[in-house]
Formats: sequence, structure tokens, C-alpha cells
Amino acid sequence: MPPAADVPNVLTPEQGHEAIYRFVAQYYKRERIVPLMLMLTSMRPTRDEYRTNDPAAWSDWERCVQETLAGTPLPRYLHLMGRRGKMLLNA
Repeated sequence: MPPAADVPNVLTPEQGHEAIYRFVAQYYKRERIVPLMLMLTSMRPTRDEYRTNDPAAWSDWERCVQETLAGTPLPRYLHLMGRRGKMLLNA
């Protein structure tokens, strides 16, 4: 869907956070994965000085915005099964 003529193509960090929140929320509607629900709970925007339900989430978001603006490569993750059948996440 192309943007309306009067809508800017640049998001503020707050609008970007809302956009990614919406993206994860719509994915969670299709795939009810508990870790996504927990992530959405911590990311939920608030009007207080922390801006999210989890006080650390906003500073994490700001760091990610800065890394994106700086052109830092995206993290790459490799999923492996551990000895006890648990999924391991290696960066």
C-alpha cells in the first residue's frame, strides 16, 4: 500500500516502535507463541517516562535504532538442539 501524499515516509523512534509492536502483534495473532506474547507484554507502549511496560525495553529499542542508523550488520542466529533436547540460541 503506497503512503498517502501527505504522510511522511520517515518514522520517529516512537512511531517505529509502534510499527514493530503492531507487526509482532499481528504475527502473534496467527502463531500463538508464548515468547512472542511475553515480548509484546514488555514492549507495550505506555505514557510514562519508560515508554514501555518493561523499563529496559525502551533503552534496548533506542540502542537498536542507533545500530540501524549506524549501519551495524543484523545479528545472525543459529538454532541448535542441546543435549537435553532444549533449543539453544547462538549469536
